Amino acid sequence: MKEVLVYLFTGFLESGKTTFIQDTLTQKQFNEGEKTVLLIFEDGFTDYDEKNLQENWNTVLVHLNDISSLSTHYLESIQKTYQPERVMIEYNGMWPVSQLVNMPLPSSWQLVQVVTTIQAPTFASYINNMRSLVYEHVVYSDLIIFNRYQEDMKKSFFRNNIKAINPRAQIIYELENGLLDNRPEEVPYDLSLDHLTILDHDYGVFCMDILERPHLYEGKTITIKGKMIGLDKKIPNGFILGRTAMVCCEQDTSLVGLVCLSELAQQIIPEEWIKVEGKIYLTYDDDMQQDMPILHVQQLSICDALTDEYVYFT
Repeated sequence: MKEVLVYLFTGFLESGKTTFIQDTLTQKQFNEGEKTVLLIFEDGFTDYDEKNLQENWNTVLVHLNDISSLSTHYLESIQKTYQPERVMIEYNGMWPVSQLVNMPLPSSWQLVQVVTTIQAPTFASYINNMRSLVYEHVVYSDLIIFNRYQEDMKKSFFRNNIKAINPRAQIIYELENGLLDNRPEEVPYDLSLDHLTILDHDYGVFCMDILERPHLYEGKTITIKGKMIGLDKKIPNGFILGRTAMVCCEQDTSLVGLVCLSELAQQIIPEEWIKVEGKIYLTYDDDMQQDMPILHVQQLSICDALTDEYVYFT
């Protein structure tokens, strides 16, 4: 049986899912006439032109409005009825994405991409007030599209909150005129300096940026504070300097850290707060298949713990 490629689109109501799906479906480089089923689990503010999609793009629309009806059996009935070559799913923004992602799909179906659309102006409100719902959308996503992005917004706020949930997600910023914003992301310190002192509230921004753009930090001296998380399993005298980022809720957190190298590594007590200063060198990591930054520590001292040890990206 021929493999059926499945594309899942998530995001809250009015996040731009319908517009993005229609634009994708009507691109000739994506749609060459393959028989497509578009499963719609949410009625948005933008309507599909069903006749145009069916006559010109070989796409049939199927609606499902009740989450209790979503099951492997239901998806198998879609396969049997329509015999699609491709399936696109516009998911309901208030339904748990995990239900679909963890559900056994028909044997010929292969989930190949999860795309999440987010209105940039509403993201701060969502991440502060509905973090668990944002988590449900973002944690499975391969691609995050921030639309209606405005040039005076800070990309670091968006990126760091997303990367704390899903480090592998690719992020695109789409301006209100539909063009992509490809400007480099800003950081709250001066990258032109040879010595960077990372303030406690900039810790998360620094750790995310140095992992994504390590070559910008090569050879720089860094002063930073964090906890001794544990010894590195591969690097002799290596240890992890880290802090905790709240991903979904207080019970669901993620480590944000940096690999350090010091002859004193064996003497540091796990969970002890330390301040380190050293120089960044890059080492190629076979598992990650990229250059990874390592802080070669020149000075190390014990310090007081932070009153609030969580990492924030505001």
